[in-house]
Amino acid sequence: MRLTTSTIYLSKKAFLNNINFLKSFAPNSKFFPVVKANAYGHGLKEVISIVDNFVDGYCVHSTDEAVEINTKKPVLILGHINRDQSFLISLLKEKELFITVYSEDTVNFLEKVAEKIGKKIGVFVKVETGTHRLGLEEEDALNLAYRVYKSKSLIFSGFSTHFANIEDTTDHGFAKKQMEIFNRVIEKFSGKKVERHNACSAALMLFEETRTDIVRPGISFYGYYPSRETIVSLNAKGFERKNGLKPALSWKTKPLQIKEVKAGEYIGYGLTFKATKDMKIAVLPVGYSDGYDRGLSNSGYVLIKGKRCPVVGRVCMNLFMVDVSHVEGISVEDEVVLIGKSGDEEITADTLASLLGTINYEVIARLNPYIQKKITD
Repeated sequence: MRLTTSTIYLSKKAFLNNINFLKSFAPNSKFFPVVKANAYGHGLKEVISIVDNFVDGYCVHSTDEAVEINTKKPVLILGHINRDQSFLISLLKEKELFITVYSEDTVNFLEKVAEKIGKKIGVFVKVETGTHRLGLEEEDALNLAYRVYKSKSLIFSGFSTHFANIEDTTDHGFAKKQMEIFNRVIEKFSGKKVERHNACSAALMLFEETRTDIVRPGISFYGYYPSRETIVSLNAKGFERKNGLKPALSWKTKPLQIKEVKAGEYIGYGLTFKATKDMKIAVLPVGYSDGYDRGLSNSGYVLIKGKRCPVVGRVCMNLFMVDVSHVEGISVEDEVVLIGKSGDEEITADTLASLLGTINYEVIARLNPYIQKKITD
């Protein structure tokens, strides 16, 4: 089932622009964009249909997400592994997986699965370098790597890690320490040739030493910079933003009703908005269940006919209201832009993130997966 009260549009032109731009930093690396969380809210199947001919593989958080990837390209599992043996066996028969491990228990489990299907499984060992999420300290990572390397049913593919503070600052001292730890582990691994990957979006664009065998851009693949600090750091390197990333997603709807509200009347739950003059409002068929955050109540805005129309009252589960008093000839057939361009105005995930006090990642990743998608260009 698809929700048809609004539509997400995906620009093929923008995706290809972003791929070419990001590949220009690391032309010799395998390009594995991160498509976890329903491709950051863009729609996993739709995104893959656009980019499959232009990438080398994909990264997802879990084996459960990998089920949804309908492609022959390899899939790198960065996080959770479903421990249902029959599930994983079925998945491995259909797809080429590389699995990230951070415990001997997981390695033992994967060996049993590999033996049952008669197929070796590629494994990356994750090194803890300072983020303190998944991963093993140096010596433990090395010990597990040797354990996998000697396994008759697993293939030791290499090492990976993730940066804790490479995009939220212009001081990259901590990230450089993480790189030192990561490189030290690789050097200690008896000089054996292994693959490695640690380049998220900011790392890929800012640091040549992270452009290793595989790069795994996330937010930048969808046309957004990870942070303002990343942009500042890029500018310091002579980068011009106008030649860079392009947001690939726009989100639009149409009013359900146009109505008059008299001065002194209230709008929405909790009576949080009181009209100070006679006004006209549009009721929109979108709400926080769709991913339009309740925090935008009385603070967000949409675009109609190139004009900003403020949110009035609280955002409801399936509806919210905007002031359209200044929009001439407004009707229920007019396009309402929630994310995207209208005339000279534009609303981006960055715009909404700024209003909400959060990050662009959250704004798009929380979009309801059932919203209908259309591919443009």
